[in-house]
Amino acid sequence: MRYLWIAFLLSVGLGWAQKKKGDSQKQLKKEWKKKAKQYVKNPLALKAREESFQKQVQDRDNQISELQRRNRELSEQLVKLEDQLRARQYSVDSLQSEITRLKAAYESEKKQTRLDVMPGLIFKVQIGAFRLFDMRKYAQDNPFFESEALGDVNRYTVGRFRDLGLAEAFQKDLKRLGIRDAWIVPFKDGVRITMKEAKEMLARGSGGGK
Repeated sequence: MRYLWIAFLLSVGLGWAQKKKGDSQKQLKKEWKKKAKQYVKNPLALKAREESFQKQVQDRDNQISELQRRNRELSEQLVKLEDQLRARQYSVDSLQSEITRLKAAYESEKKQTRLDVMPGLIFKVQIGAFRLFDMRKYAQDNPFFESEALGDVNRYTVGRFRDLGLAEAFQKDLKRLGIRDAWIVPFKDGVRITMKEAKEMLARGSGGGK
């Protein structure tokens, strides 16, 4: 009995839905018959409506074409920008490689310079300073015979001493050999300083070096 009641309700509901659909279709047909009568009386209105729809479709087609054209332009610009970016990246990489090479060369040169310079306080005996006499070629392979150009004056030193007393003894020997202009010049980490500064360092025990 219960299943029969459910079947009855389903049948009633289905019939009501079909009736509702039928009523809706009848109403739609009625509306379109009414519109058709209006267009029969005034066919130009139907023509204008059709042309309006066609214009809307054409406008949408034109908008789509314009968007497609713009999309192609943007794609071409993107390709150009990517090419420029790759070229700049290549330039940056090349510059970075050159900077790395120059840094390595600088460090190598600086290291070589450090090897040639005795750290700390040392004393050399200058044997002369000449304008027209150049002995630098003789100092190339001799670390204890050194030359220093200052403008057009070439200055030459002999020896490297940590002890000022030894430098003074060597100076006296050179003078006895006839080099009367021999005099002592102090250096701190390869930089020439005054004798007063050197003696102050010695007094403080800050000469450094090994």
